[in-house]
Amino acid sequence: MNKCGKKPRLSGFSLVELLMALMVTGIILTAVVTLAFALNAAYDNTSDISEKQARIRYVTLNISELIGHSKLVCADFTDLAGDLVIWRKDDNGDNKINISEIVYIETGYDGSYLRLLQFYPASQGEDVNISLGWIQWWYYKNMLTYRYPKLRTTLLETCEGMEIVLDKAPPYTTFVNIKFNIEEDSQLRTYQIGTQLRCWAGNLIGNPFTLVTDDD
Repeated sequence: MNKCGKKPRLSGFSLVELLMALMVTGIILTAVVTLAFALNAAYDNTSDISEKQARIRYVTLNISELIGHSKLVCADFTDLAGDLVIWRKDDNGDNKINISEIVYIETGYDGSYLRLLQFYPASQGEDVNISLGWIQWWYYKNMLTYRYPKLRTTLLETCEGMEIVLDKAPPYTTFVNIKFNIEEDSQLRTYQIGTQLRCWAGNLIGNPFTLVTDDD
């Protein structure tokens, strides 16, 4: 008691004040947690888009180099099984197509991926020549797959609407355009890879199904 005989008044928070403080604190914490989740989701989304963009740049560079330096587009099976067959390079300079010199650009029946299929000689000296007419028959791919070692390289997957458009039918193709859709930020975005055959060996074409070894 004080000198006047009265009890001192104790300072503190009332129950109502405490409840109000808890409510305000809860609101602030909820806002902070919501903001943290939003920032994390935005970071994940940005990271996913950046990764896809980097992959598309990588694919564009590789496909442009592959097609740009190729000799001929040998066959177009894109309507049947999504395959385009190219003679990528004349490695031994014999003006003939060898097993190890062809590449299948595969997009699948539903155009959902972009993949390369290459073959290697089964043994030394077995890198045999093949004709354009031989390549034109679709079922020979199964024979190649069965007989020769192969390498499949996936460049893009989970695409939509992959489509290959040629300016002319093989082997007179000189421009290849590959179109596809990629989902980014919940939206489908369309990309294109257009490439000119800078090393086109049209001088070797005898008729649509043969090559001439002497281009004089």
